[in-house]
Amino acid sequence: MVDVDTNFDRIRRGVWVGPNAAKPYVEWNDLSRVLTELLQWARSPESREKFDEVMYDSLKLLLKAANADVKNKVENLSKLTQRDVDTVTVTIIATANIIRLLRNSVVNLPRNQFLQVKTGVLDCILDSVYFYHDVGTKCHRVKHKIPYVLTYTPLCIEVIRAALQLTSNLCVGNHAVQGAVWTRLYPSMFSTLLCSIDKQVKNFVCSILFHCTAWIGSSALEEMLSGDEGKEMIRTSIGLCQVPNCLEWAQLFVEGLICVERFIDVYEICKNDNLVFTLLEVLSEKVQTSPSPNRKQLFGELESAVPVTTFLFLAKLLARNRQHLVDLATGEDSPEGEVTVRILRILASVTGLFQHYTRITNNTPFLECVVKILNEINNKQPIKFDQPKGEVTPDGSFAIRRELIRVITNMSCKNKDHQDKVRLLGGVHTVLNHCVVDQQNPYLPQWSIVALRMLMENNPENQDIIRGLQSQNIVNNEDMKKLGIEVAKMDGEKPRVAVVHPEPEK
Repeated sequence: MVDVDTNFDRIRRGVWVGPNAAKPYVEWNDLSRVLTELLQWARSPESREKFDEVMYDSLKLLLKAANADVKNKVENLSKLTQRDVDTVTVTIIATANIIRLLRNSVVNLPRNQFLQVKTGVLDCILDSVYFYHDVGTKCHRVKHKIPYVLTYTPLCIEVIRAALQLTSNLCVGNHAVQGAVWTRLYPSMFSTLLCSIDKQVKNFVCSILFHCTAWIGSSALEEMLSGDEGKEMIRTSIGLCQVPNCLEWAQLFVEGLICVERFIDVYEICKNDNLVFTLLEVLSEKVQTSPSPNRKQLFGELESAVPVTTFLFLAKLLARNRQHLVDLATGEDSPEGEVTVRILRILASVTGLFQHYTRITNNTPFLECVVKILNEINNKQPIKFDQPKGEVTPDGSFAIRRELIRVITNMSCKNKDHQDKVRLLGGVHTVLNHCVVDQQNPYLPQWSIVALRMLMENNPENQDIIRGLQSQNIVNNEDMKKLGIEVAKMDGEKPRVAVVHPEPEK
């Protein structure tokens, strides 16, 4: 039995194809078995070190020979014999394994990546993407007349998957390769493959898009944003971020667009349909999730934070559409209001990240806008202390008051100017009014109490407001009565809690 090193050397010397070939044709069945063994062998760093320019030249010749053999056979599908069908099947499988071997050989080895580009392997790989896409399309078109060609379609997809994954690996950090790949595949092939029925194909396309665009000054990104085809590709990629079928590289691609300060451009592309919710969800997850080591390595210096310009833009949008929040929180319809609510939730989270986003946490006009919205909501529909209990179905108005108070809490923390601004706008009394349980705003009293603490801290003027409060009417609700608890005025007109006998249930 021939060992793996010997088989590697046989391929390198061109035993199967080229001037030193033992036969004028390739025995694809034998070669496929050899390649299967080499795939596992090439996973070790020591094995990958053995690949050189000669080996890559030999693999390129094998790849070209395989494509030529398949092309000759499938030119007239109706005349294929059973032997031809089997030969084509084995040849396509061997092609996929050649590309996988090329892929395995470049892992964590920039020298091999350079050699693949230098020897023209990359060009051959991109040719294979086009060629096997055409073969798969042709087979799919005649499947009703020639049923046996159905076996070729999934095999062609396997080749395209492997080719795109290798291409993505070669693009990492190499602007020259990115430019070459972009020239060959953009826009038609990228657009076509993004609509593939295969999830992995779409995922690897998004991976290439990420590497070509996720850096400041990318000419590829400028081209995408300036043309209709590029904008449609961005829309398609955002659609691939939707749960439960979210593709990892699609999300990374969209995150990359956000990190290179292109959120505003992307928002404008999808603002008129439901894709805007997906975009905001990606942004929200990016803000709230701690980056993994792998993502830090992918994004490099981009991973530091989402640019603050993104949130300043969202703050302006919220101010412009403030009436949406007022309408929803007071029970009126606002078809476009749900987007504004999502924006509010993101800003409520971001204002709590004091170290990263001081430009938004110190943005006094934004705080003023939020306090005025809360005041208007409370004036239009004061919150009730004793509300009837019932099941709450989250809708567009869900938790609006709570999120507004979260923003006030975060922006008033250790900020005397903002504490004073809230007081001057009448916001302290409004926050006090919200220290009640409200099923439509979970944790509302907790956030209101924290907000009051932030507003009172080292601020005598705000503290005086609390000291000057006078007791008003006493309200006893049904739940308190059932527990045998009652509040009543006693000595000095001060309220006291008394324990009474609970009323017997009838």
